[in-house]
Amino acid sequence: MCEIIFSRIFLGFPLLLWMTGGPTHAACPIELNPLTLVVRYGDSVSVNCSTSSIDYEGMGWEATLGGTALEEVNYVIWNVENLTDWTIQPVCYLTQKDGEQCLKKFPVILYKTPGSVSISPQSHSGPMVEGTEYQLQCDIQNVAPLRSLVVKWYKGNETVKTETFHNSTRIPVDVFSTLNITPRRFEDEVKYRCEAELDLGPKGPLASVLSSQTLHFAVYFPPQNILELRDTEVDVGSPTGLNCSSDGNPRPEYSWTYHRAPNVKLKNNDGGSLLTIEQTTGENIGTYTCHASNTLGKVFKIARVSVRGAEPVCPIKLIPESVVVKYGSPISVSCRNTTSVEEIYWTTGPEVVNDTTWSVLELLDWDIRPGCKATFQGIGRCSKPLHITVYKTPDSVSISVLRHSGPMVEGTKYQLQCDIQNIAPLQNLVVKWYKGNEPLDNVTYSTVSKTPVDVSDTLMISPSRDDDGAQYRCRAELDLGPEGPQHTVTSEPLSITVHYKPCINASRLPVRIPVFRGYPEELVCEAEGYPQPRIKWVYDPAKHVSEAGGNLTVFEAGLYNCTATNIVETSFIVVEVVLNEDYLPLIAGFVAFMVVVISVIFVFIYSIYYKNTKMGRYSLKKAKLSSTPNGNVAQNGGRDTPLPMTKLSQPNINF
Repeated sequence: MCEIIFSRIFLGFPLLLWMTGGPTHAACPIELNPLTLVVRYGDSVSVNCSTSSIDYEGMGWEATLGGTALEEVNYVIWNVENLTDWTIQPVCYLTQKDGEQCLKKFPVILYKTPGSVSISPQSHSGPMVEGTEYQLQCDIQNVAPLRSLVVKWYKGNETVKTETFHNSTRIPVDVFSTLNITPRRFEDEVKYRCEAELDLGPKGPLASVLSSQTLHFAVYFPPQNILELRDTEVDVGSPTGLNCSSDGNPRPEYSWTYHRAPNVKLKNNDGGSLLTIEQTTGENIGTYTCHASNTLGKVFKIARVSVRGAEPVCPIKLIPESVVVKYGSPISVSCRNTTSVEEIYWTTGPEVVNDTTWSVLELLDWDIRPGCKATFQGIGRCSKPLHITVYKTPDSVSISVLRHSGPMVEGTKYQLQCDIQNIAPLQNLVVKWYKGNEPLDNVTYSTVSKTPVDVSDTLMISPSRDDDGAQYRCRAELDLGPEGPQHTVTSEPLSITVHYKPCINASRLPVRIPVFRGYPEELVCEAEGYPQPRIKWVYDPAKHVSEAGGNLTVFEAGLYNCTATNIVETSFIVVEVVLNEDYLPLIAGFVAFMVVVISVIFVFIYSIYYKNTKMGRYSLKKAKLSSTPNGNVAQNGGRDTPLPMTKLSQPNINF
């Protein structure tokens, strides 16, 4: 029976076998009863070793405590009144008549329940702070065997950790287990404890559990967000109130910062603070700050009171009201007031400058947000931010062709990239593209970035042959408004070379050309392209041709292929030369022949007519018709009336 010091003991353990025994060979006729034994340190033990064999000389026990000599019996008992050897390993042996010996080890587990179990926080005392990690330690004194020990951690009634040990030592040891915790505010007064349990298996005694004392502690945390306090709008002359409360441990204390006025009253209670304003006036317009604090920290919240029917006044004037400054340059701005002022200062984030002038010799903060704040008697506190733009011109502006080098090909799309290095602010950047002096595109940026960035913009082009030698430029401009300087940085020009495929001049080389037999025809093949095309004629080698300087002189019909080639492409035109007969000489000869024939016929007819007609000179005067032919009268073919003629003298006839 074990006396309980800190809490309670309950029983019920499963088995843990940590020793095994057996004969030196499978046929060793030794039986142990019991087969194993779990013994409390200092208790007595009795084990019977027997045999059913009859062919043996004797048997006995070999052990550091309670061993026996060889006896000629069929059973022998190992007895120890006070077992105190932690490492004991008793062996029952049997010597047979043939001289062979077999043995069996008896597994015995010697245990000791913990002398004490205690729990404590390490390196800490007093209340714990929310969100901080702490370590609890459970100390178990003088327990054996260690590998049978099970340590359980509890938070309230919830098991949060179970730890076992794999050390094979059998002697009593002092051991500890740790638990890391991070307390939260809702865990205030939560109780922790640890339990030590020996799991000795089903052959062991009922399990005994020794529990530590419970450990509980307060959880401190700083004040949280202030509740209830919010902006208020009230009619002039009406009352209003502001409530302020916060959760914290220790309980927060409250204080207010506001423009002091006789109609403002404060009342603090256990749960918070109440500020009341009676018969509000313009004097009450402003901000009211409630502070909640304890030993761990403090929070505050600002509420604004607006009074309908009264005008707030904040007589602050910044000179100048906005500033555009180059990074690293000096700056100086004054904060002036038009009435008496209780306090006036500048703020730049957490930094406060107690002066009416804010100046910096070298501005190195890209996101600086200065503002002038002042507290005026009878008005309250107000502030006015300074609108400041910090800029930096680009370190470099360059233009290049993406994923391409060398000459471009006409009709192919290329992407030009303008790289602008280290410029700010991005939202004020304008990228302009030019081809020569012709503007192509303007690009602006909507992304707000106050710090310097590297920017890349692209322009898609599809050059034509007319663009050969064109120069592209990109320009980075900082549009800093009418009050700021206008900075422009332009890239070096990018000259492009445009290659284009050959184009054969079809006006000089029609696809069908007639040639007269016996007359040569010159085929002129001219092509425009870059690089300059190489002209080559392809034709039947049996043809009679003459080739010189890209031109081909042909003498007979056939197909002649003019091919123009450069590194871009190959173009060609197939010319069909058709042979025509020259009929002009034949026609001329025929016409001449017909002229000769007609002339001969005419002469012949004329000669006949001349022979048949007397030639002379006649006068037709007073002719009388007569039906009788007369030799001196010309006859009209014998059918007409004869005409009387008078013969003239021969000399008067002329031809």
